Amino acid sequence: MQIKEFLNNVCEQIKYKPIRNEISEELENHIKEAKENYIQEGLEEIEAEEKAINQMGKAEEIGKKLNKIHKPKLDWKLLIMVLITLSFGFLVAFTRAIKYEIISFDGEIRAIIVFAICTIIGLLLSIGIYFFDYRKLQKNAKYLYIIATAIIILSIIFSTNTYGRVYLNLGIARVSPAIFTIPLYIIAFVGFIQNLKKQSEIKIVIQEKEFNISLLKTIIILSITSIILFLAVDHITSAVILALTYLVISTIKLLQLKENRRKYITTLWSIPTILVILITCLLINSNGIFRMNRIIGSFYPEADPTGSGWQGMLQKQVINSAKLIGEADMELAIEDNLTKEDYLRIFDDGTNFAFISILAHYGWIISIGMVMTIILLNTKLIINSIKIKDEYGKLLIVGIATTFILQSIFNLLMNLNLGIKADFNIPLISYSGISLIINMMSLAVTFSVYRRKDIIHA
Repeated sequence: MQIKEFLNNVCEQIKYKPIRNEISEELENHIKEAKENYIQEGLEEIEAEEKAINQMGKAEEIGKKLNKIHKPKLDWKLLIMVLITLSFGFLVAFTRAIKYEIISFDGEIRAIIVFAICTIIGLLLSIGIYFFDYRKLQKNAKYLYIIATAIIILSIIFSTNTYGRVYLNLGIARVSPAIFTIPLYIIAFVGFIQNLKKQSEIKIVIQEKEFNISLLKTIIILSITSIILFLAVDHITSAVILALTYLVISTIKLLQLKENRRKYITTLWSIPTILVILITCLLINSNGIFRMNRIIGSFYPEADPTGSGWQGMLQKQVINSAKLIGEADMELAIEDNLTKEDYLRIFDDGTNFAFISILAHYGWIISIGMVMTIILLNTKLIINSIKIKDEYGKLLIVGIATTFILQSIFNLLMNLNLGIKADFNIPLISYSGISLIINMMSLAVTFSVYRRKDIIHA
């Protein structure tokens, strides 16, 4: 039996076609190596080749074993967690429909309809991404970065400006450009880091040791460029999320170095820390009293002299009067014939204050269940990043998981009056149609990585 025939018989048993060439090359190298050894022992070339092939075993059996090993895998546990998380998102949309829209839109239930439509669209797009080979994204990192930057620039040119903040007007909805650009920037950023291996790197010699500075320079340049764009359109929360995600990805990457890891990581974190301190001082100096009062009011709403602390005080009332199951018994100082529904309307829109809305209407058990689901989902993403052998796939999951974790933490702290009030949403749960689709697509990338976790060798 010739080598080519043997390899074809093996590959016929492997259903995942993209891996066939790689397996064929690996087996061929083993056979040729064994063949050379037999030739050196004195066997003729034809006899040595046959013996080397027979040594491998039966082609069909080898193919079936390799098929089991290299079979694409669906992460069922993560899928179940995503579906449970989406069910809480549906609950938020349902609450918006019956509590919020009944006041604003004469009893319409469009929140549920929008959620259902966006879920279906997100599912269809996610299926396509799941079967897409994520490794191709690495080759197109620069184009993704350009697209993300172009979206922000276009949003500035053709934007809806609200209180200085730029929104992209899509006709059917007004959305933040950050919804589209943060995932694109993260994927591009990971690609740039990985592509450094294939590019000529700048090196200097210190005490006869090579010190690679190109990675650190690239991290700084890309981070500052994209972050400044977000600051330019007054999306400070997006800039914070993106900056922290860059730092986490870069830290994971630098931890893989054998030498001077501590020095590089210290340098990496010290630069943005100094910048944050300087920017904070400038902001306080330019409008210090107002901004400081807003920050204080986020933690101690009773002490907010601007008058906006009523929202935080209402959150405290919900937390203190919430039941295990059912609506909270709130004692409100009713003014101007306002009802409890009128007061809770700001929470029942389901965006930034989804947790408080669920707590007010359904109690602690449902709310804690939602939080536990968020924790389990994010923990599973972290575990998956550890399991992935492919470095590019690992960093992609790290980036996506970091954005999910940061948004969830900041949002929950804000809901509990333990964090600054800003535009933080909980992925898959907070009410937002376009954001829901993008979040589902981002998770689909992690599914795509996991699908190939046992078939990526290079």
